[in-house]
Amino acid sequence: MKEKTNGGDWRGMEQFGMPASSMPGLAYWRSSAKPYTLDYTTTSDTICLVFGHIATQTRYDDEPARPLAFRPETAAFHPRGCRLRVDAMTVSEGFVAFSYVNAIEHGISRNAIAPLRHSGNRENIGVEGIRHLIRYARVRLRGVTQPDPWEMQCLSTLVYVEIEQALSQPVCHRSPKLSNAGFDRLEAYIRDHIGSTITCADLARELDLPLRSVFDAVKARTGRSLYRLVVERRLDAAMHLLRESDMPICEVAAACGFASQQHMTTLFTQRRGMTPRRARADWT
Repeated sequence: MKEKTNGGDWRGMEQFGMPASSMPGLAYWRSSAKPYTLDYTTTSDTICLVFGHIATQTRYDDEPARPLAFRPETAAFHPRGCRLRVDAMTVSEGFVAFSYVNAIEHGISRNAIAPLRHSGNRENIGVEGIRHLIRYARVRLRGVTQPDPWEMQCLSTLVYVEIEQALSQPVCHRSPKLSNAGFDRLEAYIRDHIGSTITCADLARELDLPLRSVFDAVKARTGRSLYRLVVERRLDAAMHLLRESDMPICEVAAACGFASQQHMTTLFTQRRGMTPRRARADWT
């Protein structure tokens, strides 16, 4: 699970054109009814309104790719900091995706959505309010190249409120099958191998558990995927070295298992709100 950069023919949201902006802090993209391959790391909470059926192979963070059908007139929620890779083979009508920054969240949300991110990626959210908004968006965006900014602001706000309400409903979780001692072994293994490649299979073998049980137990305990747990431990180790040693930043990145200094800097900025250089300067 050593951090890797994107490669191959995968593309991010830029394939759907430059993000349109209806208000500061909000971006949105509109896809067509064509197949696509998407590799996207969410820097902000992202909500997709699915107009028609989309048949995919989808991979979230470190989880194995699996067949996933996004049903018509449903929404998908992708919390900030997650990575999704979607190979969409069949796309009947496409989608519109909204990306919200924290300033927008605080302005339109009555309740903090942060605790709701623990449920991770959610798809096929089909509550009545969402279906109504999708039908509205489908009609209003059909054939329109430049939607009215105020209309898009209102639409995105209503979508956010409906998703927040839907995510607040109780969700059934699988019971964790990882004991306290087992979780301590997991943490120790990550710590002892922080500078090398860590694979999901290695962790499952160390715990003598099925991989699915490890995924579920980590999510239940921490609110994070296994991928994000390892990333956080790498960032913790990097922070310690930045503050307690004079190692060059590129050597810190290598010692903590990142593919490059640039990639460590990207993750540091996304998840700690500062660059490694700034973290060191603030400490000294």
